[in-house]
Amino acid sequence: MDAEGTELLRAERGTDGVLVGSSVRRRLGELAARLGSRQDLAVRVTQPPGQAVLAFAADVPGYGWARWAPGPPPVDPVVAVDDQTLANGLLTVAADPATATFSVDGLGGLGRLVDGGDIGDTYNWCPPDPEVEIGAPVSVTVEVTDAGPLRGRLVVVATYGWPRRAEHGRRGVELVDVEVTTTVELRAGERFVRVTTAFDHRCRDHRLRALFPLPAPATVSRAECAFAVVTRGLVAEGGPTEAALATFPSRRFVSAGGLTVVHEGLLEYELVQRRADGAHALALTLVRATGMLSRGPMATRALPAGPLLAMEGPQLQGPVAVRYAVHLGDVVDPYALADDVLVPLQTTSAGRGRRGAGNGPQSGQALSVTGAEVSALRRAGGGKREVRVFNPSPAPTTVTMAEQAGWLVDLRGHGLSPFRGSFELGPGRIATALLETQP
Repeated sequence: MDAEGTELLRAERGTDGVLVGSSVRRRLGELAARLGSRQDLAVRVTQPPGQAVLAFAADVPGYGWARWAPGPPPVDPVVAVDDQTLANGLLTVAADPATATFSVDGLGGLGRLVDGGDIGDTYNWCPPDPEVEIGAPVSVTVEVTDAGPLRGRLVVVATYGWPRRAEHGRRGVELVDVEVTTTVELRAGERFVRVTTAFDHRCRDHRLRALFPLPAPATVSRAECAFAVVTRGLVAEGGPTEAALATFPSRRFVSAGGLTVVHEGLLEYELVQRRADGAHALALTLVRATGMLSRGPMATRALPAGPLLAMEGPQLQGPVAVRYAVHLGDVVDPYALADDVLVPLQTTSAGRGRRGAGNGPQSGQALSVTGAEVSALRRAGGGKREVRVFNPSPAPTTVTMAEQAGWLVDLRGHGLSPFRGSFELGPGRIATALLETQP
C-alpha cells in the first residue's frame, strides 16, 4: 500500500509455502519500475489460522516418500512417569536434579559436564599446572516440558562456576556463572535418547567434556572417520616432541563398552576412568576454547606445530549448542543409527490445486542403494546423477541400485566400466557411479 492506503499489489502464499515466489518477484519489479522514484510503502501480511502438530511417520524409503494419514501410531506412546522421568515402552529416561545428569534404563551419570583448563593451541590440548576440573553444578532445576504422547522432553537447567580465563599458565580465580540448558528428548518408537546442551559461552582457555559411564569396561573404541570405522585402543602414539594424547576424532558416531554416542559435527572423544579391566567411561569434547593457532614449548608438545598467532575465533565466544544421542546395547548398523538421529524428515503438501489433494502412489522411491554407504549424491551434466558409495566393512559387497544403469567412473569422471543394476565393491573401497536413467 502507498502512503494513502491504496493497495498496489496483493499476493497469496503458494501451495509450496513460499510467499514471494518468482511470479510475485516479477510483479514487484514491474511495480518498482512503474513507481519510479522512491516512496514509502506499507506491507500487510495476513496469516490464516493454523496450528503446528506432531505426527508419527512410519517407515519412509530412502530417497523416497510416503503419504501420511492420521491415525494412532503403531508404537507405545511416550509418558511422563513423574516430574523427572519419561518412558516410551522401549526406554526409561530420568534426570538427576543433584548432578544435572540423566539415566537410561538405570545407567546413571550420563552427560555429566566436566570443565578443565586448556592452555594449549588449535593443534594440541594442554592442561594447566595444577589442573583443576569442575564437575559439580552450583544449582539444578528439572522440568518436564513435553509429556507425550509422541515426544517427551526433560529440561535440565544447571548453573556452573567456571574460570573466566587462564592466567600465567594456570586456571584463573575469577569465576563466571554459566547457565547450561540440557534438553533430554525421548520420542515414540525410538531406542535412543536425543540430547541438546546449550549455553552462552563466556569463558576462555578451557575444555568442556560430557562424560558417559559405560555399561561394560572397554579396551577399544570404534568411531566413524572418513569412509571407514576405525578401531582404536586405550593409548595413542607419541614421541620425543609430542605427548601421547588418546583423544581421537569421530565424524558422527563412536561406540565403546555397549554404548554408542551419535553426534552432530566433528568432535573428539577419549576413553577415560581406566582400570585394569579397561576404561569405564567415554568423554565427548563439547568445547575446546583456545586463543593460539600454535604455541610452544608446552607440556604436551615441545615444539610449535605452526605459527605462533593469537586468534579470537577458537575461543568460541557466544551461543553454543551441541546435539548428540545416546544408545545403549549392541548396534548392528551404526550408519543407519546415525541417519535416524541426524537426517531430518522433510514434509511437503501433495498436489498443486489444493493442500492434501495429491492422488499419486502411497509411497515411492527415486533411488534405491543397498550394499554400501552413500557419501554423496549430486546432479551431473546432461541431466544425469552421480552417486558415490563406499564399503566400510572388511568383506566384499554387492552394491545394488535397482533399475539403474550407468558407468563407474574415476575421480575425474572418466569411465571405468559399465554396470546395470549392481556392481561389486571390495572391502574398504570407494566407487563413483554415473547414472544414466532418471526416475
